[in-house]
Amino acid sequence: MNTAIETRIIEQLHRLDASKQAEVLDFVEYLTAKFSQATVNWPMLDPAQDLAGFVGSVPVDEDAVAYTRT
Repeated sequence: MNTAIETRIIEQLHRLDASKQAEVLDFVEYLTAKFSQATVNWPMLDPAQDLAGFVGSVPVDEDAVAYTRT
């Protein structure tokens, strides 16, 4: 972490009472959890294999298609 930022955070944190410090801790834990979930590596999908079972599985009536024939 950037030392200047870390120093400023600690200085500001010491100015808060215990309940506000607990709120800051909760927020930091929330951000940490959110960031760790965002960096999950999902396996690459191969549409030809992974989605083939879904293609054409629901018949579409011509009246349900949203385009205009010219």
